[in-house]
Amino acid sequence: MDNFKVDLYIRVSTERQANEGDSLDEQENELRKFCDYRGYKIHHVFIERGKSGGNTNRPEYQRLVKDILAKKVNAVVVKKLDRLSRSLLDFESLMKTMQEKEIEFISLKESFDTTTAIGKAMLRVALVFAQLEREQTSERLIDVMEYRASQGMYNGGHRPFGYTNVDKQIAPHKREKEIVVLMFDKYIETKSTIQTARFLNDTGYRDRDSKLFDNRKIYRIIQNSVYTGKIIWNGKLYDGLHQPIIAEAKFNQVQKIIEESNYKVRPNQVQGLLKKLLFCGSCSSYMTPSHSLNRMKNKFYYYRCRSTCNPEKGQHNCTIKNAPFALVDTRVKEILLELSQETQFKLLENRILKHNQSVEREEQSMQKEKLLLENELESVREKKDKYLDSLISSQFLSKERERINQKIGELELEEKQIKARIYKLEFNICEVLDTVIDVSLLKKRLISFKTNHESYTFDHLQEYLVSMVEKIIYHKDRLLIYFKLLPWELEFELNKD
Repeated sequence: MDNFKVDLYIRVSTERQANEGDSLDEQENELRKFCDYRGYKIHHVFIERGKSGGNTNRPEYQRLVKDILAKKVNAVVVKKLDRLSRSLLDFESLMKTMQEKEIEFISLKESFDTTTAIGKAMLRVALVFAQLEREQTSERLIDVMEYRASQGMYNGGHRPFGYTNVDKQIAPHKREKEIVVLMFDKYIETKSTIQTARFLNDTGYRDRDSKLFDNRKIYRIIQNSVYTGKIIWNGKLYDGLHQPIIAEAKFNQVQKIIEESNYKVRPNQVQGLLKKLLFCGSCSSYMTPSHSLNRMKNKFYYYRCRSTCNPEKGQHNCTIKNAPFALVDTRVKEILLELSQETQFKLLENRILKHNQSVEREEQSMQKEKLLLENELESVREKKDKYLDSLISSQFLSKERERINQKIGELELEEKQIKARIYKLEFNICEVLDTVIDVSLLKKRLISFKTNHESYTFDHLQEYLVSMVEKIIYHKDRLLIYFKLLPWELEFELNKD
């Protein structure tokens, strides 16, 4: 192994860990001991301080990749798999490159060896769980941020104009605060963001970057509840700990003016109920809300196939072209009401139950296979322990001891292979269980629509459809609806008659 050259890669994800040094030193010491034991020659040690493994934007990682592309080493050695990458896609891409260059990958903790098929399988499955753990950590962080917001604490990010940072919280900025107050007062006086911006610019006021104000900046500021002492997080309002700049009564007065000015709706913008949900059954393009005038100069609203918007690109052969609002929107609402009826839902429920029973049988079969593997693993461990005990308690000749060590090595390899199979099986079980359909949730949502649909505003109805439906395929005689809670599409006639 004298000519077997390796690169060592070491990473810590936070500056705190990097400054403490223990994690870096500990990783490097273990990797060097391993290389000494195996007789590997260390070509380079790449040390990444305070960098996340969630992406490849890391200087030392990029230098490692250059070594791999240049085939300067025979293997890459890390202490743990997630030191190299926490992204499944990034890691797969790197492994593909290493395989093409015939470079091995060694991870001490997981005992991975990419020269074997089982090692490759173990590697991929382990990274899937590493990614899962990262996503769960992200979810926990979101929960912490939600709690901080509920306690009125500022969560960072872009600092609102009019405030400055003090001990990780926000406090009024003397000069910017005056501009914000003037902005609200002038808007109430003029009822125009354009005139408000013109007044501020003409009187010499500028934003934080010494740039002129425009109507969009004004609009964003006068709609921001943070100026009344609120914290906005994940679409929710909480009472903040920071000092308000604008009285709530004045803020509400501004919002009323905005509402009366109908700022939120762009002129001539067509609001389609199935916007971003409806697709053409002829060419699979989006169908977008549109309108035209008939002979009587009345507006006719319809969903237009996007392919007809670009005939020069050769997409003008679509046989559908458009679908009337009144026909499609009404039929979709009728379908939801039909499904909420007991007789209709029973048919769907029976299909769901058959699906769930099939999933349950598959999961039980896999659990039996897992139990057999666990028993097999226990048997292998018992055999290995007996050989280890014999080495400790008995005297053997060197050849006998060598044969026992060889047998122990074989059992350790078998143990790793069984563990890898269990690992993969557990992952497959999780995937299978994810396909179970929550029939009670589906029923609850359909009944909710039946009970409340008449009181829904346009926005509420659109929000409900987006939560329930993945997409709808429009054909001239039928609709295919893909519900988010179902793994198959449901087909309905477009005209009930």
